[in-house]
Amino acid sequence: MNASLEKTLLHLTGKTNFSEVSVAQLEGLVAAHPYFAPAQLLLAAKLKNTQQPQAVSQSTKTALYFTNPFWLQLQLNKDAHDEQVTSVAPVTAKISSLLSDQLASFKKPLEADAKLDIEAKQEKLYTTDYFASQGIKIDLDAIPQDKLVSQMRKFTDWLKQMKPADTNIDLGVSSKQEKDVIQSAESSNEQREVITESMAEVLGKQGQTDKAIQLYIKLSFLNPEKTAYFAARIQQLKGI
Repeated sequence: MNASLEKTLLHLTGKTNFSEVSVAQLEGLVAAHPYFAPAQLLLAAKLKNTQQPQAVSQSTKTALYFTNPFWLQLQLNKDAHDEQVTSVAPVTAKISSLLSDQLASFKKPLEADAKLDIEAKQEKLYTTDYFASQGIKIDLDAIPQDKLVSQMRKFTDWLKQMKPADTNIDLGVSSKQEKDVIQSAESSNEQREVITESMAEVLGKQGQTDKAIQLYIKLSFLNPEKTAYFAARIQQLKGI
């Protein structure tokens, strides 16, 4: 039992433990003072501690007398809350210890002869063995040396001798021409919005009212002479 309930029980009953007070005594106290919130709280706590079937209904009734339901739940479940905090404490301490060890390792000064191990750049598989890069495991020395094997061996050896492709190839165009080509390619890939009256009607029939209205608004700007017609269509879609 938490300190708040213990003090309340002592002031109202003269006892310091729920085991010294019966449910009947607390029910009599509530009956004599039905609007006294501490009495309702003590009865709810007693019923909950003794696992009485009316504990839930009394807790609900007690909540009507308090403006802070979170504080009330804390009072009624203080023991369970303390157990949960106790179980979490070792985990928190372990995490704190791990972080402290990592921080100490990070702040440790480097030695003069310390070296940073960096993996050597691996050669691409297809430059050493094309068939292995394709998932084909074959030992050319373990099979009969016919014409096909000879061709496969020559192809693999040729790949090993290939040089990386030079990406800095001069195409004979200026930087301005290259920029114009890039802009032209980007503009050709842009997705243009389809704005037609037929599309607006289709959207309206599909129930996409908001999209249809937005399309009619754009059509009004593109076709000022039909503004009145598009306004009527918008009002129709809005149900005006």
